[in-house]
Amino acid sequence: MSEWISWRDQQLIIEKIYRSEDAITSTKKFNEEYQDKIGKVGEAEMLLNDFGRKLKETGLDSFYLERYIKEVTGKDLNLEAL
Repeated sequence: MSEWISWRDQQLIIEKIYRSEDAITSTKKFNEEYQDKIGKVGEAEMLLNDFGRKLKETGLDSFYLERYIKEVTGKDLNLEAL
């Protein structure tokens, strides 16, 4: 069974990446920086694995990305295995 991540959870993860308290502004900043490479995130529900692959392509530290995904969604995702 495929697991999905909501657009809101995506935004909350991005908020943690920027250590911010504003998910909308953080998502806008993230998309401005990375959308040419990975496309936009935080706007529509998508498969959790697809979201993880997109985050992995940013080159950000996988340890922190996995931790933020777990904190927001409660799901473990091994980015190195994607």
